[in-house]
Amino acid sequence: MANNGRLFISHAPEDTARCAPLLTALDAWTGDYYFAPQPEPTSGEQLGERMLREIGARDILLRVCTAATPRSEQMRLEANAFRALQAQDQRQRKGERRFLINLILDRDYTREPFEAATLFIDATGRPRQEWLAELARAIGVTGRVGPRRVSRRALAGYGAASAVTLGAVAVAGELYATYHPVSAEAASTPHPPGATLWKLAHASPLQDIPAAVEVSGGALFSLAKDALTAYDLTRVSSAGPARLWSQPFNAQSTYCIPAAIGAVVYVGVDATISAFDAATGAKRWTAATHGVGDLLSRPTSSGAAIFALDDAGGLYAVRASDGANLWHTQVNVTTGALSSLSGQVSDNARVYVGSNDHHIYAFNASDGSPVWKLLTHGPVTSTGAVVNGVLYIGSQDNYLYALSAATGAVKWKYLTGDAVYSSPAVVDGVVYFASGDGYLYTLDAETGKPYWRAALGDVLGASGQVSTSGYVVTRPAVTGDSVTVIDDTQFIMRSFNRSDGAARWTYKAKNQIRNAAPIGAHGVVIFSGGDQTIYAFGA
Repeated sequence: MANNGRLFISHAPEDTARCAPLLTALDAWTGDYYFAPQPEPTSGEQLGERMLREIGARDILLRVCTAATPRSEQMRLEANAFRALQAQDQRQRKGERRFLINLILDRDYTREPFEAATLFIDATGRPRQEWLAELARAIGVTGRVGPRRVSRRALAGYGAASAVTLGAVAVAGELYATYHPVSAEAASTPHPPGATLWKLAHASPLQDIPAAVEVSGGALFSLAKDALTAYDLTRVSSAGPARLWSQPFNAQSTYCIPAAIGAVVYVGVDATISAFDAATGAKRWTAATHGVGDLLSRPTSSGAAIFALDDAGGLYAVRASDGANLWHTQVNVTTGALSSLSGQVSDNARVYVGSNDHHIYAFNASDGSPVWKLLTHGPVTSTGAVVNGVLYIGSQDNYLYALSAATGAVKWKYLTGDAVYSSPAVVDGVVYFASGDGYLYTLDAETGKPYWRAALGDVLGASGQVSTSGYVVTRPAVTGDSVTVIDDTQFIMRSFNRSDGAARWTYKAKNQIRNAAPIGAHGVVIFSGGDQTIYAFGA
């Protein structure tokens, strides 16, 4: 859908003078823009009515990015208001008519943890005419530069009255092609979103029970009932990645997602933990838990110790070097069912577990002694994520919690419309998770403020209720421009833009994909299906 070509220019007050070349060019292009030399008063965390009105009237937000940008509260509020309009357009099926452009003028500018920019234009070290030409193409005025007009911005904050229409599909396509996501992930060759890149058949010997997979560096590790197998993701054919090695197994009851930590792959099968050399597959050790339950979650580490949790609430620590038992403690559960607990998550100091007794528990990583516990108002089966001293975890009381990892104190909590079964993913300062209300959410990891939400099915009119979604219980896969989740009751995988929550692609599995967590790595989404096949899609 074409936008109205009208610009809102967002800038820090100390950068007003630096905007002069930009404004001169906009005047020459007869573009309709809004520019306030000084920020207008805000009401607490809200922009004034006039600013909201001006942002709402314009379909292009142009952010002038310098070292002062991260300190500008005004710019943050303006970007949040514009992103809210983008999300509203998506909910109302108005298409992607609003574009956010970051014009970077300063080498000292540090990209914020999450920038929903459609386009980045880096002007640093480039001739002025070069980056101005790129901007002209982006806003659709190439070849239409007219005589310079007198600007009214000093009087009213407006540009010239004539509108510029960004109507060409090619322009919108160019904007997306030059979008650069903010990610710590290494650069990789882009793949067509949703395209099937390869399939690895016979990954599991059992129909309806997927192999459990892990990606680390350039290797894929797949654990099934009968074997742990490693594959080389740098050598891929239509038949899938080349096999590196395989170790036989004979799981009787359960097997868990393997954990590749450093040069070792740790696996949980039935009531044992085993360690294998990641490069050769040679077994280093096997340790029995001697508990009454079977292991239920991916092993985690504090460096010196490996932790595992069984479905009866037994939490175990073994020495990473040789598998020697270090300690064992019991997590309180009301039943011994598989859904009674979250998986455990750990950092160097503590191990964290949620329980269906409504508590979140923290234990000392060195000896298993209790550190703290927090009572929620619902069962906790969401496996948490610990990032920068904060534990992010969901509860069936409909909240996503951000807790101090050291004390359990609530930093913030976010209310959704239903239980949070999904495990959160925290990437680049943003929390991604799904709720039983049928939405995928993104929140600022520091403040809990929402960026956008995306429906995981059909929305019922103005009520906002999602009618056709099932449940997402695994962790979203975040890679490159996309975030992908699996609805494991409808057997559907859905991918969305990280920037604004717009739908990218969906995949309907032929067979069940229950408990098959998607993995995002290097612009590829990998998941294991119940049809005994591992798939790789362009993210």
